[in-house]
Order: sequence, then C-alpha cells, then structure tokens
Amino acid sequence: MRTRNDGASSDTILLYVLYVLFCLFSLMILWSVTEGIQGSYQQVDPVVSKSIFWRQAVWILLGWVALLMASRVPLHWLEVSAPLAYLVMIGALVLVLLTAPEVAGSRRWFALGPLRLQPSEPAKVVLILVLAKTFSRHVAHGRRLLPQTAGWLLTMIPLALVLKEPDLGTSLVFAAILLGVVFWHGLSWVILLSALSPLVSAVISFYSDRVLEGQPWPWGLYLMLVLAILFVARRGLIESFLLVLANIVGGIGTNIFWAGLKGYQQARILSFFQPEKFQHDAGYQAIQSKIAIGSGGLFGTHYLQGTQKGLAFLPERHTDFIFSVVGEELGLLGTIGLLGLFLILIMRGLSIASAARKPFNSLLAIGIVSYFTFHVVVNVSITTGLLPVTGLPLPFMSYGGSNFLVSSFLLGLLINVGSRSFEK
Repeated sequence: MRTRNDGASSDTILLYVLYVLFCLFSLMILWSVTEGIQGSYQQVDPVVSKSIFWRQAVWILLGWVALLMASRVPLHWLEVSAPLAYLVMIGALVLVLLTAPEVAGSRRWFALGPLRLQPSEPAKVVLILVLAKTFSRHVAHGRRLLPQTAGWLLTMIPLALVLKEPDLGTSLVFAAILLGVVFWHGLSWVILLSALSPLVSAVISFYSDRVLEGQPWPWGLYLMLVLAILFVARRGLIESFLLVLANIVGGIGTNIFWAGLKGYQQARILSFFQPEKFQHDAGYQAIQSKIAIGSGGLFGTHYLQGTQKGLAFLPERHTDFIFSVVGEELGLLGTIGLLGLFLILIMRGLSIASAARKPFNSLLAIGIVSYFTFHVVVNVSITTGLLPVTGLPLPFMSYGGSNFLVSSFLLGLLINVGSRSFEK
C-alpha cells in the first residue's frame, strides 16, 4: 500500500525527471538551430549564433538553482510576503514604462550590462502568490463575491501596465492565471462561460467589421443566439439583461481596443484571418511555421536536417517558433512526445492541487498549472496557425533567461506544494 509520503515522493521524483527531460530536449533543439544545414544540400552557415546554445546552458544551470530554492522555501513565507511583493511588482512595471529604453516600439526590459531583465516575467509568479493568498483567506467562510472582485482588481492593474508596454501575450497570461484560480475557488462553468461570452462577442464583432468590411450579420446572429440560450436556460431578467448588455459592450468596445493596438499588432491579427494578404510581411512567420511542421511528416526530416530551419526561412526559430523546429526535424512523433511531457506535467500539477489540504497551497498549485497550460496551448496554437502571433515562449524550450528562470521557479514551487500535500 502506498503511504502519503510515498505519493508525495513519487510526484517529486516525476517532476524532477520531467525537468531534466525538458532541459535536454531544449539543448538538443537549440544545438540544431545553431548548426548549418548538412546532407544533400550545399552546407549553409547557421544564422543563429552558437552562443545562443551556450547561453541557454548557463540559464539551465541557473534554472536548477531557482528550482531547488523554490522547492525548499517555506510556503508560509511566500504567503505572508505576497502583498509586499505585489507592490514591488507594480512599482517595477511602472518604472519600466518610464525609464526603460524603447526597443522595436516596446518598453519591456531593464538593461543590466549584457543582461536584460523583463519585470513582467517575475510578475507572473507574484500574481499567482497574491491571488492564492487573497482567495485562500475566504475559503473557510464560503465567500465568493468579495475575493473574486478583489482578484479581478489585483489582476487588472498589472495586466493594464503590461498591455501598455505593449505585450499582449503576457497580459493574456495574467488573465488566464486569474480564470484558473477563480474557477478552482468555486466558479461554476455556467458563470465562467457567461463571463467569457463578451470576449466571443468582441471577436465576432471584429470579424464582421474588419474582415467582412462592415457586414454586421455575423454579430447580429450571435446576439440572437445569446438571447435564445438565455430564454431556454430561463435565467433571471436582471441577469439576462446584464449579460446581453455585456455582450453588446464587448462588441462595440472592439473598436476602442483596436485603436489602442500598435500597427504591427493589428497586422498580426489581420494576417491570421487573411494570411494570403500578408504572406510577405505580418503573415510570413505563421506561414513558414506551418510549412516547417507540415514538411516533417510522421518521422521528420531527421535531426539537423530541417530545411526551413537550416536555410533560415523560419524566423524566431530559437524562441517563439522552436516548436516548429521540433515538428520539422522530429515529425509528428517528436511533437507528440514533447506535448506528452507537458501533459504529464499539467496532470501531475492538477493532482497536487487536488491533494493539497491547505487552501493557499492548493490555489498556488492551480495558478502554476494555469500558467503552464496557457503558455503551451497558445504557443503551439500560434505555431500551427490556430491563433494569431502574440510572441509567447514555450516553457523550458524557447531560448531566453527570464522565462526559463520563472518557469523553473514555478515548477520548484509545484514540487514544494507536492511535498506538503498533507500540511494544514
């Protein structure tokens, strides 16, 4: 019979093994990215410098330090210090907007000599901690409205600051973390879907206005569908009125949101709906990514032999589009293997969250699971053409220090929660 400590120990060992596999997988793909194409083609020098590989090796060593520290830190220390950390995070996000140098139209990084620090990355950790603390304080009393209102306010402040940088991808991560924690705290699927319906209204309104060039019928049909569902579900009059009003505001507010986006962000979104019109500029990345993944077939073009990668057709192949390199060189089987590792990580995270008896620990674990789930789903969807390009890295795989350290630290916290499953 497996004891309680045996269960925690097996979860810990499995997560450590997953981390090792992710690190090795990342180094293997980054080595390929920094190698020139070989074989029947004329050898071509790599465009991505070999220093990328060695830098990532250093980040992995530092990532191990972050993971081990997070796996051993007393969680009650983090719970107590969460409000102070939140204030520091807000200060850092304001400071980066005021003082950071503008790079490619964005203010996201502090320059520390040869290194660049992106405050929005550790902000993800702080948001998870402060949301876990906020919601856990009201679990025993069965309160729902107060912590959920506070959670929305705590999330919207950093979300708005990061959106101002602008960094749409990271701001969406904040929203995904909040939704995961809110749902785990006790929000029903009906209410959650109702809350998301204005977003659907905004997307359909945008499609009607921008893609169909002002034809309102898709948005009109959607609003009629919402009314029909509310009639069948027999929701209250006030509740139905507010939900319909939220959908109308969501649709109309699309124009305001659109006007606030940078030109390149608008082009990326339009290229998702009309890739043939942007195949040489904004839609180029997504098109080349799909070509790379499609050319891999079942078994891939074989390691180091990817032509999209090797001939430099695929942009950002060492960062946001590293999954495309996996698909090209290792094929469908390679992508299934990588996604299988992420699925195991997410499933074990849910198991740890369910087993944790202390509300703060459970909510902390579900916030971490929400972070990994959103990053993986969105990155893979972008590289396969299912979502517009937003610039979101694949955890543990994409080159970059800030995200790798944050992902390592969060995995360490998940291991920490797993080892304290029966702590009250």
